[in-house]
Amino acid sequence: MTPLSLAHAALIAGMHHVCFKEPWDAKAMAELLALPGSYGFLAGADRPEGFVLCRAAAGEAEVLTLLVLPPYRRAGLGARLLEAAAAGAGARGAEALFLEVAADNTAGQALYAAGGFHQVGRRPHYYGGVTDALVLRKDLGAAYSS
Repeated sequence: MTPLSLAHAALIAGMHHVCFKEPWDAKAMAELLALPGSYGFLAGADRPEGFVLCRAAAGEAEVLTLLVLPPYRRAGLGARLLEAAAAGAGARGAEALFLEVAADNTAGQALYAAGGFHQVGRRPHYYGGVTDALVLRKDLGAAYSS
C-alpha cells in the first residue's frame, strides 16, 4: 500500500469515476487530501487497484471513500484497505472509525460487518435524495493504539 498524497488526486478521481454514480473530481480529491488529518492508501504495485481516503480528528476517524476497481474485487483487497484505514486511524489517536454505506449496497455492508463495523445510525434519503445511508462504527481499542 502506498500512502496517498496530493499527487494522486487526478488518479483517484479517475478511479472514483469508474466506481460511483456521483464521482468526485480531481479538485475535490485534492481539497480532501489537503485537509488536516487526511490520510489514505493506494493499492496496486504496478497499476492502481483500489484506494481508501480517510480523515482523523478529535479522537475519531472517518472513511470518506473506499473503492476497489471491478477487475480486482472479491479478492480481499477491500478488507485490506479497510484494515489500513483502521491502522491509520489508530496511529492518529482515533478510538473509533466511522463510515457511511448505501442501504442498498449489500456487498459493502458485508465487507464492513466482516471488518468489525456495526450500525449506529441512518441518514434518510442521503444518496441522491432517494437511498438511505447507514452510519457504521468500528471501535478501535488497544489493537490499533499508537
